[in-house]
Amino acid sequence: MSAYQSDIATQDSMGHQGFTLVTGTSAQTSGYIAIQTITATVISSIAGTGITGTWSGTTIPAGITIVGKISSFTLTSGAVIAYFARATT
Repeated sequence: MSAYQSDIATQDSMGHQGFTLVTGTSAQTSGYIAIQTITATVISSIAGTGITGTWSGTTIPAGITIVGKISSFTLTSGAVIAYFARATT
């Protein structure tokens, strides 16, 4: 990985592209690099590169960060900070 690519990965992991608070149950489709729970949270669906498993009905405690290339997610309950992924061209 070149120094430039390393820098991009570091910036993304620190929320350089921005973030948003999500407390509702509508689908979030902006593309994300991480989701951090700030209250106990239930995710009804999540999609992205290499994401598998059944998520509905599983409560994720506050303070957990899910990292990956997340294309979309929907909450059943709870609140998260969703970190935007770098736009690809």
